[in-house]
Amino acid sequence: MSRLWNRPANRYRPDIERRTQLLSMAVAMGFAVLLVRAVDLHWWQADALAAKARTQQDHQYRIEAARGAILDRQGRILARSMEAPSIGAIARKIPVERITELAQVLGLDESMLRQRIQKHKGFIWLKRQTTPTVEAQLAALNIPGIRIEREWRRYYPLGPETGHVLGFVGVDNHGLEGVEYSFDRVLTGESGLRVIRRDAQGRALPGASWLRQPRPGESLQLTLDAGVQSIAYAALADGIEKHHAQSGSVVVMQPKTGEVLAMVSWPGFNPNNFHQFSPAQWRNRALTDVFEPGSVMKPFTVASALESGKWQANSRIFCENGNFKVGRFVIHDAHPMGWETLKTVLAHSSNIGAAKVALSLGADRLYDELVKFGFGRRTGLELEGEATGILASSHRWGRVETANIAFGQGVAVTAIQLAAAFSALANHGIYVAPHLVYAHAKAERHRILSTETSAILEDMLRMASSREGTGWRAVPHGYTVAGKTGTAQRADAHGEYSDHHYTSVFAGYVPVADPQLVIVVVIDEPQGVYYGGLVAAPVFRHIAEAALPYLGVLPDDTPVFPIQPAVVQAAITNSPDLGSRGMNFIGLSLREAYRLAASKGLELHTHGRGWVTRQDPMYPDQLSGQRMVEVWLHE
Repeated sequence: MSRLWNRPANRYRPDIERRTQLLSMAVAMGFAVLLVRAVDLHWWQADALAAKARTQQDHQYRIEAARGAILDRQGRILARSMEAPSIGAIARKIPVERITELAQVLGLDESMLRQRIQKHKGFIWLKRQTTPTVEAQLAALNIPGIRIEREWRRYYPLGPETGHVLGFVGVDNHGLEGVEYSFDRVLTGESGLRVIRRDAQGRALPGASWLRQPRPGESLQLTLDAGVQSIAYAALADGIEKHHAQSGSVVVMQPKTGEVLAMVSWPGFNPNNFHQFSPAQWRNRALTDVFEPGSVMKPFTVASALESGKWQANSRIFCENGNFKVGRFVIHDAHPMGWETLKTVLAHSSNIGAAKVALSLGADRLYDELVKFGFGRRTGLELEGEATGILASSHRWGRVETANIAFGQGVAVTAIQLAAAFSALANHGIYVAPHLVYAHAKAERHRILSTETSAILEDMLRMASSREGTGWRAVPHGYTVAGKTGTAQRADAHGEYSDHHYTSVFAGYVPVADPQLVIVVVIDEPQGVYYGGLVAAPVFRHIAEAALPYLGVLPDDTPVFPIQPAVVQAAITNSPDLGSRGMNFIGLSLREAYRLAASKGLELHTHGRGWVTRQDPMYPDQLSGQRMVEVWLHE
């Protein structure tokens, strides 16, 4: 025992020192590794790790921007974006036993919904852009996994009245038809980007921030007038219903500016629920559908004759008593005629007279004149899908083709082409390209007819719209009209002209002294009577007799009562001045119409709702002994 205590004191010192050194080195190396790791984490990998943390903690949401509004010429809203709830879900979190009640609230097929939910695990859309009622019902059910997002939904206040012009927007907030499609870049805004921070359980934390604010799209103002559009739509619908027609279209233009005030087609579709209609119903017939114009082409044949210098208004033509053979074909007139002047050929709508005029001019001359009026090419209206029409090159015309084209067979036009061509006649020979966007104030303008020819042709067209002509039913009380009827046989599947299918047309301008409106009416396949003067001309009159007072255009003759320029519905509703309106109901709401009728001692019969777009009779001297006025309202 004593020897153990007597060992040398430094016997284990080398081992201790060695162990201490090794431990110190290990500690130093550990600190070095930690230092390197710290530098690595906080310096070299800082950005990558921070980004990874953000992806785990932060969630970025793309927020769609509202599309710009579409306005009419008065600033009234034709289309706007409104927030709508869209229903989504985390599929794996939805209890299987609650799918039945979920399907009932959403109005979806239960088996299809169940299959879809079971097929996915993550986020799925269940129903896009639904209603606040559905949102409230889902909130009351409190089904796990359901998520309600806010999206933009397009709303069109006039519904079917503007459907074909405005088009519509899909669930991705992009335009698919009409103005919405053609001006999608202008109307579509820039989407925003929002960041939400979540905790480890995925719960949203307060303090969301914007990476990029959404920027709404630009508004677009059109030349359309909501009131004139409603008037035209109602008149066309009434005309088609009365004659059991298949379809139709109307274009209303201001000839001096080329501004399109109304463009309607029938059958209509509601852009607010466009998916319930077939794509065939979406098309804007005034732009896309071509038709043989029939006798509406004769004014342009006569204009070509007058411009050639070979013909004058009183030049005489023998109309062959109703039968004229050209090649292997015989041209007929509805009413046999003998000697006629060029003026009465147009007024009485002689096919034979027009054919003889064209044959005297030759194919090249007639073709060149028709091209000047815009036939065979697009007008350049700012909408996609416009048809060019059909006008074959003159080197392909023989005598038969030249004769037929003179009275509107073998050539096809669109309603907008016809409106632009008649605007040139109304403008004393100056062609103004039609346009739909209000900002396009400087439309293409160039002279295509001399003022002398225009004046002669105006007198002829006025005669064609008188009791001596075929278009007298187009003339509204108190105004004068220069226009032309057209009745064209439609070709069948074999290229043969049918004896049972027709297109009825009337085109003209009003009032003659100072043309304010060019109106083109096209009605396809009316049943029973089919002449343009019986089918299309009355629609022209109904539009003109409602639109002219609405726009403040005074009659040509002295009115029985002072007509005040109509004002927009909002102004009437806020401060109606019924005392100065005489018997003019146009533009009034239903309540105000009844007030005016009561103040005048009149019995009022109403159709529809909204504001008055048409009335019958229009003037006090047309009242029957019963003093009853009938009005048509449209929203």
